[in-house]
Amino acid sequence: MKRVFLATMVLFLFACAKVSVETKEPIKVDINMRVDVYQHVIKDAESINDEIYGTKEKNINALFGLEEAYAADLSSETNEAISRRKARAAQITKYFNAGYVGENKDALLSLRYDVPADLENEIKNLISEENKDREIIYAATAEKNGASLSETKKIFFQDDYKRAPSSWWFETEEGGSFIWKQK
Repeated sequence: MKRVFLATMVLFLFACAKVSVETKEPIKVDINMRVDVYQHVIKDAESINDEIYGTKEKNINALFGLEEAYAADLSSETNEAISRRKARAAQITKYFNAGYVGENKDALLSLRYDVPADLENEIKNLISEENKDREIIYAATAEKNGASLSETKKIFFQDDYKRAPSSWWFETEEGGSFIWKQK
């Protein structure tokens, strides 16, 4: 009985032949799939910027008293950075409107070229403080969502650009290089 079983098993193993497909061209498999990996980063960026700058339109959930908690669960350090940014938002806006400040490709503020000498140090200090807080917020958002820091910065940049008035300066990509342009 054991011999019959062994013979059957050997026969079975050899009977399972390999199938080999030979083609002149490689086989191509086209899988069309959309994955919104950064969906939560986008919602967090919008939620954080809504808190800092206010929102122009009311979310339907807010109308019914429901809060969307995308930016919830951030550390106290991150919440403090958001509060500091909110406190200085009017001053930043004033310098954006004057053209003294622009936002670079990394979603950080940069000093523009035509700044009056008497304001230069004040604006530099303001930019330094703002960028420290932005870095804290970007790092926390990226970590919370398991996203890369560079992709998180791109998402914040896109949201900032979308919100900005048409006269503000941004470092945008054109033809493979980055240039400063007014929106």
